[in-house]
Order: sequence, then C-alpha cells, then structure tokens
Amino acid sequence: MDILSIFNTYKTQTKCVKHLEKVRWNNKPICPYCSSDRITKRSKEEIQSHRHHCGACNKSFSVTVGTIYHDTKLPLQKWFLATAIILNAKKGISARELARQIKVNKDTAWRMEMKIREAMKDDEQAALFSGIVECDECYIGGKKKKGDKKKDDDDNFINPRGRATKKQGVIGVVERSSGRVKIQKQDKFKFTDIKAFLEKHLDFGNTHLYTDDFKGYIPFKRLLQHSTVNHSLGEYTRGDIHTNTIEGFWGIFKRAFIGSYHQLSKKYLQAYIEECCFKYNNRLNKDVFGLVIANSVRG
Repeated sequence: MDILSIFNTYKTQTKCVKHLEKVRWNNKPICPYCSSDRITKRSKEEIQSHRHHCGACNKSFSVTVGTIYHDTKLPLQKWFLATAIILNAKKGISARELARQIKVNKDTAWRMEMKIREAMKDDEQAALFSGIVECDECYIGGKKKKGDKKKDDDDNFINPRGRATKKQGVIGVVERSSGRVKIQKQDKFKFTDIKAFLEKHLDFGNTHLYTDDFKGYIPFKRLLQHSTVNHSLGEYTRGDIHTNTIEGFWGIFKRAFIGSYHQLSKKYLQAYIEECCFKYNNRLNKDVFGLVIANSVRG
C-alpha cells in the first residue's frame, strides 16, 4: 500500500469527511438516529463542523455517529493515516511505534488500533469453506524470563512444547482454492471442541479435510473426507496431502507476536487474530484501505 498517496489524498478534515459521506451515504445523508432522509440545510456553524440536521427527529449529527470514529477528538487525517500504517505492517505494529509515527500518546494509539481492528472483523455471513481445507493448531506464549520467580503458564514443565504446553491455543483452517484463513483462540482441543469450530466454517459435504495425526482429528473420518500426514513419524507431505499452507500462516502470525506485540492479554487476543486474518485474506486486494474505511462506517 502506498501510504504517501493516502496522506496526499486526505490532507484535510473536509476531504476525509466528504469521503466518509460518499462511502456511507453516497452523498445523500440519512439520519443515524431515525433513518429519515429529511435532512435540512445546515447552519453556518453546522457547515463548519461538518454536521447535518434531521427534520424528522430534530437532531444534529455528523457522518462519524455510530462508527469507530464516534466522539473522537482526533482529526480524521490521523485515523486514515493510522489505518494505512497498520495495513502496511505485514507483521503488525505496536501501539508505541504507531504513537511515534502519528504523534499521539501510546494509550490513544492502542485505542485507535483496537477500533481499527473492529473494522477488520470477518463477515459472519461469509461462505463456508469447501474443497481442500487444511486445519492445524498453534500455541501463543513466551518462555519464563530469567530470574522471574513468579509462577508462569508453564510451571512444573521444562520448556514444554506442542500440545504439552499450557500456553494459549489457537486453531485455524485455510481453504486451498482461495487461500483464505479463519482463525480463533481455542482453550481445548478435544474432538467436540474442534468439531464446533469446523462446523462453523466448513461445508462438510463438499470438503476434503487435511490435518496432521493428532488424535482429536481421528473421528472426522466418519463425518467428511479426511486425510492426514503423520508428523510423529517425520512425514510432512504425501502427494498434495499436507498442512504446509496453514503452517506458513502460523509463521507470519507468530512473527507479529514475537517481533511487534511482544506480550498480549488473552482478553484481547481475538482482536489481534482478526487483524492477522484480515491482512492475510486481503493480501491481493489493491483497495484494502477502501475496504477498511467502508467497514468502519457500516451500521
């Protein structure tokens, strides 16, 4: 993404507001409170503040009402620039780094990032995955710091790895034909837990599932086409049967946590997951900035 072009295109607050009004209303304002189109001419004060007046409910409003920009005291130019910077950072960007780039404090930058991530949430009505679909899990967390005597997630373990760890689990699927992923945090990996995730995202009748040899996947052979590779025996591919695509995504996903975010709360983990998925799924979209802006003003 060309950040410089975004900066040059939306130099003023007026240009940003006009763009949002075009995206949200196609330049025909609708009252966000009563959905009326009886919008009267604005007073000089309303024009200067980019506000409209509804003749039906007698309320004044701007294009930011009900959006991620609602009640913001920051100029929209900074919001647009922050969006472009976040989208351009393949492995993510920390709140402190964003704060330095757009000249705000770190708490403001963090809140902006979280709001922008809301506009990156996947459409709940998106089509179910089908065809060849790879499924795998990974675990998020770090090692205990040297000299730290506090009890950590892996207490009583000697640097456990894989499914022996007590770190936060994450499960994901990737559709081979489209290259799209869907990910969510997962506390348990029993068959019933994995089944609930897959039923939410896969068309079982038209899917061929590829996984590793984890025992939690074994019962799926009764529900849909299912092939595995035996990682425990050193088998990572057999013909076109492999989980290399989803594991490649895990590489990008983990780099964001290790290189940019460093430490995350489980409370907000899903928001960071949504960001990684959105950027991966729209990596070939030439107008991904426009997509985020459109999502940011949706009702």
